[in-house]
Amino acid sequence: MMPKLYFALALLGLVLVFVLQNTEIVNIRFLFWQFEASRALLVFGIFLVGILGGYLLGTLGGARRRKDRTG
Repeated sequence: MMPKLYFALALLGLVLVFVLQNTEIVNIRFLFWQFEASRALLVFGIFLVGILGGYLLGTLGGARRRKDRTG
């Protein structure tokens, strides 16, 4: 478990350094919406969505494997 924790902390540290170096305000357009946001906030938000997505996919995959084994 400890190597995963160290890897996660190192990755988080690298993301934080990247975020702190990219603080400019950028225009974001998606379909009919347009807004301005800090690039740091945008990158950090995308990082968190990726972590959540990976966790959910891993959890669902584990549940599916357990169900397949039992019957």
